[in-house]
Amino acid sequence: MDSSWSEVQHICDPNLNKVSPVSAVCWDPYHELLWVGNDSGRVCSYYGKGLQRYTSWKAHKDEQVRQIRVTDRGVISLSPKSIQMRDRRGLVKWSMSNEQTQDLHCMTSTTLTNGELLVAGQQDDMLVVSLARGAVTRKIANASNIVVLKSLPRSICAGSLLGEVTLRDPRTMKVEQRVQAHTATLSDLDVSGNLLLTCGFSQRQGSLIMDPLVKVYDIRMAVRTLAPIPFPSGPMFLKMHPTLSTTCLVASQTGQFQMCDVSSLIMGSYAAPAQFHQIQTSSYITAMDISSSAQTLVFADGASFVYQYADREDFDVNPYSLPLTTPDIVQPLTATVKEDSPLSTVGMPYYTDPLLSVWPSNKVYEVGAQPASIDEDILKNIKTIDFVGYAPNPGNIHRNQRPRKKKTIAKKNGPKFRSEQERELLQASNVLVGGGDDEDGEPQHSGRRSSSVGDVTLADPTVLNMPRYYQRVEIQYSKFGVDDFDFGYFNATQYGGLETHIRNSYCNSFLQVLFFIKPLRHIAKSHIKTTCPKDNCLLCELGFLFRMLEDSKGQNCQATNFLRAFSTIPQASALGLFEPETPNRNLSFSTLMQNFTRFIMEQIHQESNVPSANPLISKALVRNITAMDDDDEGNDDKSSTVPLEVPSTMQQLFGLQTLSSSKCGSCQEQVSRITYPFVVDMLYPKKNDRKSRKRSFTSILKASMYRENQTKAWCTHCHQYQPTTTKKIICGLPGVMLINSGASNSEEALIWRQNGPNAPKSASATAAVAQESLNADSDQGSAHEEATTTTAAAATSVNTPSSWLPERFGIYINGTELVIKALPMGKEIPPEFRGPSETCAIYELSSTILQVQAEEEATHLVSQIKIPETSTSDTTAPPSTPWYLFNDFLVRKIRTEEVFSFKGNWKTPAVLQYTRVDLDTLLDLDVLPSQVDYSLLFEDLTVAQEPNAHPRHQVLTKDEMPKPGTLVAIDAEFVALQQEETEIRSDGTKSLIRPSTLTLARVSVLRGNDGPKHQVPFIDDYIATSEPIVDYLTEFSGIVAGDLDRNQSKHTLVPLKMAYKKLRLLVDLGCIFIGHGLNKDFRIINILVPPEQIIDTVDIYHIRNRQRKISLRFLAWHLLHQDIQSETHDSIEDARTALILYKKYLEYKENGTFGQVLEEIYEAGHKANWLKGTKDALSRVSSAPQLDTLKNSSPLFTTGWPV
Repeated sequence: MDSSWSEVQHICDPNLNKVSPVSAVCWDPYHELLWVGNDSGRVCSYYGKGLQRYTSWKAHKDEQVRQIRVTDRGVISLSPKSIQMRDRRGLVKWSMSNEQTQDLHCMTSTTLTNGELLVAGQQDDMLVVSLARGAVTRKIANASNIVVLKSLPRSICAGSLLGEVTLRDPRTMKVEQRVQAHTATLSDLDVSGNLLLTCGFSQRQGSLIMDPLVKVYDIRMAVRTLAPIPFPSGPMFLKMHPTLSTTCLVASQTGQFQMCDVSSLIMGSYAAPAQFHQIQTSSYITAMDISSSAQTLVFADGASFVYQYADREDFDVNPYSLPLTTPDIVQPLTATVKEDSPLSTVGMPYYTDPLLSVWPSNKVYEVGAQPASIDEDILKNIKTIDFVGYAPNPGNIHRNQRPRKKKTIAKKNGPKFRSEQERELLQASNVLVGGGDDEDGEPQHSGRRSSSVGDVTLADPTVLNMPRYYQRVEIQYSKFGVDDFDFGYFNATQYGGLETHIRNSYCNSFLQVLFFIKPLRHIAKSHIKTTCPKDNCLLCELGFLFRMLEDSKGQNCQATNFLRAFSTIPQASALGLFEPETPNRNLSFSTLMQNFTRFIMEQIHQESNVPSANPLISKALVRNITAMDDDDEGNDDKSSTVPLEVPSTMQQLFGLQTLSSSKCGSCQEQVSRITYPFVVDMLYPKKNDRKSRKRSFTSILKASMYRENQTKAWCTHCHQYQPTTTKKIICGLPGVMLINSGASNSEEALIWRQNGPNAPKSASATAAVAQESLNADSDQGSAHEEATTTTAAAATSVNTPSSWLPERFGIYINGTELVIKALPMGKEIPPEFRGPSETCAIYELSSTILQVQAEEEATHLVSQIKIPETSTSDTTAPPSTPWYLFNDFLVRKIRTEEVFSFKGNWKTPAVLQYTRVDLDTLLDLDVLPSQVDYSLLFEDLTVAQEPNAHPRHQVLTKDEMPKPGTLVAIDAEFVALQQEETEIRSDGTKSLIRPSTLTLARVSVLRGNDGPKHQVPFIDDYIATSEPIVDYLTEFSGIVAGDLDRNQSKHTLVPLKMAYKKLRLLVDLGCIFIGHGLNKDFRIINILVPPEQIIDTVDIYHIRNRQRKISLRFLAWHLLHQDIQSETHDSIEDARTALILYKKYLEYKENGTFGQVLEEIYEAGHKANWLKGTKDALSRVSSAPQLDTLKNSSPLFTTGWPV
């Protein structure tokens, strides 16, 4: 008590990059160590004397270490969301972080056994954690807002955030006594014997005031208040003396502390004047502790400083301490190696870190085989007493038996690169004689087709196991980039897939769903025919994307322009709709897709809405809505009919016509309005409602559509907030219904699995035979795929399991009531669903979007789409399999069971799309605009502030309107938005991880037909961009900084959509594009041009059995005697050169010398190393005899272009 405390030393973390406020300190009662934790989750230990660093580790990821507890087994650290136990050397014993650890604050050991830990915080339950297993053994309810825990032999003291202290029985954990120590909140408490000491805050005049007293209580029988301890500077931390039971250490945040004897205040005896000590800190005190020997103190502050005080020169941390384990010091070997020394004298490398071979034997544990997963039926019916659960045996397996797992054999699913396939074709002996071509003259695909992506598992009718073709597909890159990837391996259908190497490509599944909604496709295509002034219009980009998918014929497409326009919308960023740049396994794509669906439908509605001028396309639209008071439903005089304006085309097609009414509970004032929600969000039954969890899909859908709830809202009549009844009444039914069905947690997902179809017993024999036939599958191509799909349909058609998800259901509106009923396929429709189209509708499932997660893979989205047979030209398709899977660029037929079965936990439904069976008869799409606006081709528009008064191009006149077959020369230049990502392999070669992201910067189009303006450009547009450009690629593009800036550019500057639309018009008009390397240009522009409209000089001047493709510069130098691209590139010059080369080709073809000229070009290129030089120095050797032989025996030089 009367000893004088003096500072021994203070330390700070020397690593400035890791400095953060200290949040917890604790003296080790077994070793001469001090444990320190900070706000960034790092735990360090220091020697008791000298405070040198002993160990350090990152215990929690960027979370505050709120408490450290040291036992003989190890060190336990607590953060808000995790608990971790390590030994003193830093090896992890266990770590716990789950949904039960939400906001932890404190912990203490139980008094009954030394093997349990009590953990509590600002959460609903207190947790009992086993120190041996690191798992929660039981939970204690009604123990929330606890910030301090202390243990006594006969009770557990818990201090809450509300200033209350409760004493609980250590066996039952029931509250035995309560005391309201402080009126506001509690900052600290400690117990010793029968004494309870607390400090905290009081509520005075609406603000928190620190109590200047340490309150003292006697807790022997009933809680009795004793004389408090005055502490004028405000007590913040308390610690009872480890050897003197009535002495305590009190400290404030400002750095003052004192030792006080409580007994002298209680007995009223004379007490010496309080002796205060001041810590020389520049910050505030955050933690303190006293050692078990009571000879040294430690304080920590917010500036990451730790201060040590002692009452004597030679002090000890503990009365008896165990020796510390110190690292072995390895003396480095001193070996002198001379020139004549043998190689055997060179020793092994010196390792600074211990090898795995020296792992201590006492840290090796026999874990055995992985336990079998518990059956879902058992988990569903399990009952728990304490920490033991029991449930009836479902009888699936015999006692003490474990189901045998089939050994999976990994197969190589990836295709070969196209360059590898061409190399194999060229090496074959029959290439030059045309043996490698099919009847159409196209090279055959080498390697396996898409059937090798996955097999149809007939023995799994409920699709418990995920088929391989649902796995995440990724694009592989060779040195030739993405063009070398064989997309045809994954798609043998006539429908185009969408690529994935673009940010936010999770939208691909929903874009495919929208494409197969024919009325929406018609609306989008009609929209792009008109003039749209908005730069980043999603409906325009959707129309352009639909046109690409229509022309794809199985070729892969990419939604680059749509996703780029989507990424420019600030509302989408605010809603968190953008995919993170780094993959996150915890990201729920199901929730992301549901939010994207709502946003995109509302965005397209706003872009298509023309107030008071919307065309009426739906015959089922309710034009007059009757608003009726609830109290006067039988009185027609009280009702009022409100005529409605024609809503947008999106509202007519997707909108659920709803009357939303709000009625004030005080004045009975009712306000009604008509809304058109585009998406129905499914509301699942609550967790504890077991009876309702067996409800059908249609009953849940009805409860989600027809809502009535009570809330507080502002009443304009009462001019205050009043209880309000809100009700939504369905007045009209949409043509296409979108349902957000994503299960946000495991309980909601369980509804889909437990209510799904069961495996039909009668189909087991058929499935076994079918599976036996599939065992001989060996990548037989798409024909085998069709055969297995047909076999699967035949095998399951014997006894198809019923699905919880209805394939068809009916809705009819009966006044304010809504009736929804599942209607099995093939059965007669009840008469109540045959009413007028305004009140009755029958819906069939058209598509689903699923979140798929395979083992040890990140989640992704796929879509399953029902394509009517009438819309396909594939007459060989089996009639029972109209469903297709769109897994990004993987497209294939699937079984019906894969759509309606949700027994497997590998998939979760995100979005469902139902379509009215009579939709085609209810819509009149002829009223939409059908006249294409070509004025864009005849106008010279620019957004530059100071454009060039004398541009290099002359826009088309109306007399020059392009026609099918009109020749135009084109070239484009690009800039880089993102550099390519590469890695160096162990053999020193460079591997391409992701190619650079390019965007269109300039496009030039020249007149190609003979005439007075031959070779004169009519388009020379520079593209304005708001995205940051990392590289202008000036050497290859000719673009410099400022060319694409609206304020600085001297060129014709247009938005990307305007330049794209000009090219789209030329493609639709049937123009033939001439250029050099057009496939890559069109790919980056993101436009799909039919092959018959492309003349590429790269392919004209190329021999198929040669690897080299000749550059435009070399061709111009050798054939045209021109020196182009000497310093930089010019798109007009390049396009004009390509046009002249095509004309030259026609001349050579007419003269019959093209083969000889082509051979001379290759010979000259080899001699000049494909670099332009003095042409006279290159001797040309005629190879006419060889060429004549080749031309007569092979179509090698037959190009197929017009002559």
